[in-house]
Amino acid sequence: MRIGTPRHLATPPPLRRRWRVWTGVGLGVLFALTAVAWAVSTGGPGPARQPAGEAPAVAASETTGQAPAAAEGAPATSRGSGGGPKNMLANASFESGMQGWRPVGGSQISRSTEATEGGWSLRIQADAEGDGPVGITVPAATVTKAGGRYHTNAWVKPSASGTTVTIGLREYKNGEPIPGSNTLGWTVEKAGWRRFGAIHVASRSGSQLALEIMARDLPPGGYLDVDDVVLHLWPSN
Repeated sequence: MRIGTPRHLATPPPLRRRWRVWTGVGLGVLFALTAVAWAVSTGGPGPARQPAGEAPAVAASETTGQAPAAAEGAPATSRGSGGGPKNMLANASFESGMQGWRPVGGSQISRSTEATEGGWSLRIQADAEGDGPVGITVPAATVTKAGGRYHTNAWVKPSASGTTVTIGLREYKNGEPIPGSNTLGWTVEKAGWRRFGAIHVASRSGSQLALEIMARDLPPGGYLDVDDVVLHLWPSN
């Protein structure tokens, strides 16, 4: 029977092997201590966090008692700020009165506190005995440039459903209308503020551009409230 070399006299293992052995032991101890410390501090593993759900899309109401954020039928624009198009109307929200606006079709105009923004709007009152269209106009809002793209929109609120509201831009030369005006009409089905508008491309330079907002089929004593009107000249490309 052959007796092997005593362990205390055996050749020690190579340096690389011993380094691997002790490194493995050290990492195992480190992981064990880390796991114990985490369990103590957190009270153990908790349930997995569920991802937050997406906020549901909010559909804008068709008409409301308050002014909606956007309106069907209105060209995509805003009350330009900073570098946006300038509003050509000096009295667009009627906060300073009714200067610059004239009644059309025998209607009577006054200010109302039913406003979308600020304290005032303009109220167009129908003639108690008349059944024709009523409205307001700025007869010479600006002088046109040929090919200029003029955009207008306004907030409107008729007193009764079934009323047809129109907004339009019309060119005049020497008091005579020039063919080719652009007018958008809308028949009200529900009460509430709505915004809509129109775009007109000027046919010639030097004509007077009139802005007209009209209401048809208002009942006797009915009215149309108008607020926050804009008129822009779009920058040329």
